[in-house]
Amino acid sequence: MATDDNQIEPASNNQPATRQADVVPEESHIFTISAQAWVGPLPDPVTMERYESLVPGAAERFLGLLEGEVTHRQVMDNRDSRRRDWGLAFAFIVVVLIVAAGVGLIYLGYGWAGAAVIGINVVGLAAVFITGGIRWRQRPAGGGDDYDDPMTN
Repeated sequence: MATDDNQIEPASNNQPATRQADVVPEESHIFTISAQAWVGPLPDPVTMERYESLVPGAAERFLGLLEGEVTHRQVMDNRDSRRRDWGLAFAFIVVVLIVAAGVGLIYLGYGWAGAAVIGINVVGLAAVFITGGIRWRQRPAGGGDDYDDPMTN
């Protein structure tokens, strides 16, 4: 019935007719994706070997840099620790002196003034402990450099 390639003969059984050009052979592609991750201050061992082959002594230099960084961090942590300890000691001395001044005012007959001095001191301490506790709970994991420690600032 068809005289030309553009005409398609109707299929029997009410099935759609197809042309040979519409049939596409099935193709399959297999892809492999691999990823590798390394976490740490030093490059992974393979990369470290490559550095060493390009620049002899590079691995030793990397280790020296890492050791220097660790030493510096320990010195800074010790300094911060001492600063916090001295801050706590001075805060304790100031609180004791203020309470003593309040007791002295009460002893001298200025009861309301002494009670006010002691009360303001207690309220101030409570506020510091409450807000300090809130700031501590909001501290980013691992400390982070964006955390402002009220004891060291």
